[in-house]
Amino acid sequence: MQVYWLGPLLGGVLAALLYDLLFAANASVEKAKAFFTRRDYDDSQFDEHGRRRTKEKDEAAEAEEGLKESAAA
Repeated sequence: MQVYWLGPLLGGVLAALLYDLLFAANASVEKAKAFFTRRDYDDSQFDEHGRRRTKEKDEAAEAEEGLKESAAA
């Protein structure tokens, strides 16, 4: 009887991991390694390309966006 619960639960967990780490738009090897090796894994630490965000990159992106907005005005 327990097998009928275990299979679907493990299949759901495996499907979620496969999607997030392999098939999502921001999937990357770096993101997958971080998921399995870091205790403080957080998906928001990665950008839309699956690369780890850093404070410097975020500041540069904000500055570039500000320049675009001021040029458009």
